[in-house]
Amino acid sequence: MPSSDPVPAVATLTEAQRAQAMVRFAVLQPHLERAVPLARAAREAGVAPRTAQRWLRRYRRSGLAGLVRGARNDRGRRKIAPSSCGSSRGCFCASPDPLWLPFTGACA
Repeated sequence: MPSSDPVPAVATLTEAQRAQAMVRFAVLQPHLERAVPLARAAREAGVAPRTAQRWLRRYRRSGLAGLVRGARNDRGRRKIAPSSCGSSRGCFCASPDPLWLPFTGACA
């Protein structure tokens, strides 16, 4: 899924963001510098190959700053209005019937 979030400049990254980018780069480094297959480099680092593919694409497009996790567009917004579930805490059942499959989250 393409992201429309602007990529921050490396100079504006916090120490934590810089550290995160370096950890992700360390996963990609064997592939970039020694031609190790990306799937193998990811597997050896304990990262899903698809995640490594995303990181590689972002690194090639935006450099080290592209490896920083972007802010979510929906941060702080609810996906379901509490009023639609009849509870101020959202859809939650204290003890759903274990035989009722699939569980939809609707409370009786």
